[in-house]
Amino acid sequence: MSSDNPLLQASAIPINYDAVTLDNTREAFAYALAAHRDGIARIVEQQRRLPTWDDLVLAVDELDAQLNAVLLAASPLTCKGDDWANLLNVFYGQLLTRFDEKLASSVLRDLYHKLAVRMGVNLDAHERATLRWYSEAFIRHGARLDEAGKHKLAQINGKIQEIVGKFGDNMWLEGTHVSEQALLAGLPARLRDEFAEQARHNGMSGWLIGSDVASTHALLDQAADRSLREMVYRRHHQRGVNSDAEQDNGTHLLNLARERAKKAHLLGFSDYPALSLRAKSAGDTGQVRRFLHDLAARIKPLMIKRRAALQALAGQHGLGPLQPWDRRHVQTLERQARQLPTRDTFREFFPLPKVIDALVDLVRKLFGLRLVADASPGRMPVWHPSVRAFEVWLDHALVGYFYLDAVQYPGKQPDLVATRYVRNRRVDAEGRFHPGVVMAFIDIPPGSPALLDPTSLLKLFHEFGHAMHHLLVRTTTHVASGVSNLGADGVEVFSKLFERWAWEADYLMGISAHKDDGRPIERKQLQGLLASLRAAAFEQTANDLALALFDLDLHSTPNDGRSLRQRLGEARERCGYWPLEAYEHPAHAFDHLLSYYDAGYYAYVWSDVQAFDLFTRFQRNGLLDRVTGAALQVALLDSGAARPLHEGMRAFLGRGPSPDAFLAWHGLR
Repeated sequence: MSSDNPLLQASAIPINYDAVTLDNTREAFAYALAAHRDGIARIVEQQRRLPTWDDLVLAVDELDAQLNAVLLAASPLTCKGDDWANLLNVFYGQLLTRFDEKLASSVLRDLYHKLAVRMGVNLDAHERATLRWYSEAFIRHGARLDEAGKHKLAQINGKIQEIVGKFGDNMWLEGTHVSEQALLAGLPARLRDEFAEQARHNGMSGWLIGSDVASTHALLDQAADRSLREMVYRRHHQRGVNSDAEQDNGTHLLNLARERAKKAHLLGFSDYPALSLRAKSAGDTGQVRRFLHDLAARIKPLMIKRRAALQALAGQHGLGPLQPWDRRHVQTLERQARQLPTRDTFREFFPLPKVIDALVDLVRKLFGLRLVADASPGRMPVWHPSVRAFEVWLDHALVGYFYLDAVQYPGKQPDLVATRYVRNRRVDAEGRFHPGVVMAFIDIPPGSPALLDPTSLLKLFHEFGHAMHHLLVRTTTHVASGVSNLGADGVEVFSKLFERWAWEADYLMGISAHKDDGRPIERKQLQGLLASLRAAAFEQTANDLALALFDLDLHSTPNDGRSLRQRLGEARERCGYWPLEAYEHPAHAFDHLLSYYDAGYYAYVWSDVQAFDLFTRFQRNGLLDRVTGAALQVALLDSGAARPLHEGMRAFLGRGPSPDAFLAWHGLR
């Protein structure tokens, strides 16, 4: 293997993306995969008699970090075409298999256990947390099974990967092609231009409205032509739908839940949620179910009133019976009738560069974190010109690198809103510090400059929060520094907390600057718009709650004979959400359940409740209060995954968690 492979350089050296090719990516991953397999075998052999911290735990850390980093560092390059996407999908499957094999090793489990018994009292809190994580991970990955059981588990894992791949492959669906300009009435020029560019990119004339969420919602918000809204809405709900039941995502999702149930039973768990929740922060299945059901009981009466109010608005605007493709549009009409700013008016006050500067300033004031953009020319090459790269400094030390891929561009996956933790900060056996590396992806429409509507603003704050969480960790091991090891629910709390700033009128006024003359947005109009958007946020919460109920139900009892449609209907009825129409197929595109959020979609609502509670301290002391920021650092951020979330929350709040702030904001008290 060439020592100058750009994906195999030392962790402190940023990737030279200009030099990354398909060939050296293939070589780098093959090298890292073989090094991991051979390295684990060598560690097991050498550590059999007397395992040590450096030569067992930190040596495995090194191998895990390198293999993980090669794949995740190359992951943005799927924008270059199908060859890249196919290659990296294969690598991802191989990486999952390799980590499953590692954590299913009984011999490796015994070595970690022996080390914990021998050195337990001499280890610090982060080291003990690392060994506890491994103890749990070995259980969840079958290290206690006999060889026949491990073989069966590997077969189930392979089947799960196969189903996940099929589901994902079915997600893409060409959008709605429009050839008559009159149908586009009501759309602002920039949206028409975006849809025209999509058509040109696909070799078409006219306009192409993507079937992705962002394009669909933008059209539904503003298109005056009801027939076009209907076409786009129905098309959006065809994602993953196939007349051949064997190729349909509904079938794939049900089969996926059934395979996961087999896996849970093989590992000794009553059902899959019991297995999944062992790696999360909210508690056991009973606690999560009670949380969802209690919240649903509170939300249902208000959601029914909300539906009636929208029905009445539809009548006032001459729409007659409200259809699903009217719901967003009638809210737009109402804002216009009340002379509130439209989404397009709002976005003129929030140019992307200005908002990024505001976020950089926010984390500096709250946490003392300095983000230095493009610190040295050519030091941090990027995979696309729109990507921003930052060195991250804390207490005069370089602690990491942050890549912000915020703007949509040709080849970039639609609806890509995610954060990838490329490298966890850690200290190796030689005492060398390895900085963290994180990438945040958002689907903001392009422009000169790109402008953010309220939805894009929330997405940016959310993913920025994920990234900062990762970079603020002060632990020393690969496992303890992996914030994803808090589970889907725990990792969402800080990103949901960051969203709270994007709902504060005074704060938004302070960071707003019109794209033409720099003036701030008018307070009264902003407050009116935020109040209107809060009602829409309540409806989104009800939708997320319905999906969370569906997810937990599906993974708890996948073999009880009920269809996906029955489960979705029951979940929606429980929280008062809109009844499911025959042409609606939300489960067929519910890709959150493919990994990480499996039996864990409740994380979005649960973490929101916790975030509201945490934010009350900032509301009392000041949204930019450094003392409060420092307290949050010490209680919740520094420790990464080394401290249970509930302990950190209690330390920060000085009490147990409360849902009161969340309930009050949504009008549920």
